[in-house]
Amino acid sequence: MITLILNKLNYPIYSLKGIGSNYHKIFTKIGIHSVGNLLEYFPRNFSDRTKIVSLKEACNLDSATIKAQVMDHRMVGKKYRQFLKVIIFDGTYYGSLVCFNRNFLKNTLIINKNFYITGKFYFNYGEIQSSNFEFEEATEEYKGRILPIYPLTEGLNQNILRKSIEDSIKKYRLDIEDELPAWCIKKRGLLLKRDAVKSIHFPQDFVVYAKAKKTFIYEEFFFQRLFLLKRKESNEKIKKHRSKISFKLKEKFLKHLPFCLTDYQNKALSEIEKDIFSDHVFSRLLQGDVGAGKTIVALIAMLSVVEAGYQSALMVPTEVLATQHYRVIKEITSCLKINIAFLTGSLKKVEKDNILQGLKSGELQIAIGTHSLFSDDVVYNNLGFVVIDEQQRFGVEQRYQLLSKGDEVDLLLMTATPIPRSLAMSLYGDLELTMMKGIIQGRKAVKTWLIDDNTSRIKKMTDWIKSLLSKEQGRAIFVYSLIENSQKKNDKDLYNEYEKLSNIFKSFGTGFIHSRISAEEKEKIMNNFHSGKIKILAATTVVEVGIDIPDANIIVIENAENYGLSTLHQLRGRVGRNNKQAYMILITKLNELTEIGKKRLELMTKENDGFKIAEEDLLLRGPGDFLGSRQSGLPEYKFADIRKDMEILKQSSEDAGILFKMDSDLNKHEHLNTRISFLHRLKSYCNNSQGLVLAQK
Repeated sequence: MITLILNKLNYPIYSLKGIGSNYHKIFTKIGIHSVGNLLEYFPRNFSDRTKIVSLKEACNLDSATIKAQVMDHRMVGKKYRQFLKVIIFDGTYYGSLVCFNRNFLKNTLIINKNFYITGKFYFNYGEIQSSNFEFEEATEEYKGRILPIYPLTEGLNQNILRKSIEDSIKKYRLDIEDELPAWCIKKRGLLLKRDAVKSIHFPQDFVVYAKAKKTFIYEEFFFQRLFLLKRKESNEKIKKHRSKISFKLKEKFLKHLPFCLTDYQNKALSEIEKDIFSDHVFSRLLQGDVGAGKTIVALIAMLSVVEAGYQSALMVPTEVLATQHYRVIKEITSCLKINIAFLTGSLKKVEKDNILQGLKSGELQIAIGTHSLFSDDVVYNNLGFVVIDEQQRFGVEQRYQLLSKGDEVDLLLMTATPIPRSLAMSLYGDLELTMMKGIIQGRKAVKTWLIDDNTSRIKKMTDWIKSLLSKEQGRAIFVYSLIENSQKKNDKDLYNEYEKLSNIFKSFGTGFIHSRISAEEKEKIMNNFHSGKIKILAATTVVEVGIDIPDANIIVIENAENYGLSTLHQLRGRVGRNNKQAYMILITKLNELTEIGKKRLELMTKENDGFKIAEEDLLLRGPGDFLGSRQSGLPEYKFADIRKDMEILKQSSEDAGILFKMDSDLNKHEHLNTRISFLHRLKSYCNNSQGLVLAQK
């Protein structure tokens, strides 16, 4: 809830004129207890009554306002089901208002009087009718207005809401003070809060409404940024005592590693190691394009934490990825004397109990797994470092549940979904940011083709895949957005298409994988695909995250238009993980694509740099692909839309940063209202113990 900070606005809703006990109960049901709550109940749309049209013109509009005279009242229908029909005339055309269950309107829509009538008009039974309408008497003082349309519940109508809110604004408007600093309002051309509240409900015109909406959007982003900055400051105040080490595990590991780290890997590792052995707890976001080698960097950091005498945990979103990480890490650390645990929900009780005991005693030094790593029954001996891979797949509550398993726990978040720096800094203001740009030496850029979804093109593609797999002993992945046929969408689905693939590629061996099959079955299929027993894998985007099959050299995306560019780039990262040439084929119906749709898919054929793709996609369609509000750790916005309001996000983030440097505790007199509002909002922002501690400071 946006906080209107004055106590005067906490007047109970029943103190308003016209709100008796019945309406009070209804308002309470939808969370409106006070005048402040009422003013925060924002319109979902508007009825523009500033333009008057004829009855004939009204029939072509979704909603329209006419001026007409009431000519007659007629009762229509059978004896016990009669309803009122009001005949109207606008000077040129006759029409009728059909008053189902509103026969009482004959006492208000008086014959020979003129009214402004707003509603949906249509031709029916040879005449112009409306059954869903509102009206106002046409007096000389009447001026067309833009009226709000609110979400309703049973027993509540637009008129009572409008009247209550309008009365509240008239009575309390001058008591509403600004929550933003005065210099922010002036600098960005925002409205005073009292004017923004009035114009968000009853705008004089849509230009003023846009300014009011911008004010609220800015306000939401501004306080979000302050929250992130405060959370970062709070984290930095948590002191830790980490013994210095000689990095023996790191040195031994690097000697046995069959390749050398790249310059950008060494740089990222240096930043993380500096954090690990600093005197305060850190949180860092490690961004690296697909194939950039983030996992090795994280693993070496985990080894150093182990050498310092603490446990490390690596959490990933799927069991398939957890299994893969465990096997690879177990193998490449075989030269070291460290104990590694594998913990997922599908483990048998005996196995799980042994692991829980090992973590509690400290015998197990590294834990790799899924959400199970922060289950209630998991107790760590001395957890000191948490790594979360594909962090956008986890909610912030899950992140802090894992961190709460230890004291003085450092956090490294990793993502292969490139987020433009400007967006990352605005949305991850509580984190340090490390960018890893580059690909591992020896790998070739994946060639990406866009083809039309027609029979002849698909036949040529499958023949080419057969030929290539026969020559190079590779693997091919076919990706579908649906598991099975949907009546809502005409997209290809995995089950139907798998039958076709099984016939076309029967000599190569086929299998499928999706989210509904068991972890055991997934593991079996992926083992067969890895070994080459099956060379064709049909899948959903379950393969997007971290599947590492070095021999996979072809990936085919059906209905490619359904995916964001960041997802397509992630999928492309599933192939080309050795020194051979790999290919991505995007299939779509080209004649059905919009111009932006074509540009986006064509961009994939020209560009392999995930960061450049992210920047271009940001320009084409906003940042919706990069993350969802679910994982940001912040409340849902009432007005802001991160896909559309990027410029306001940048402005508000910049200004919040200036304010934080100027007065981080908001103690100056001119920031008193900002402080009060911030503390109110902070309570709703915080869904975790760390946040609640912050809110109490």
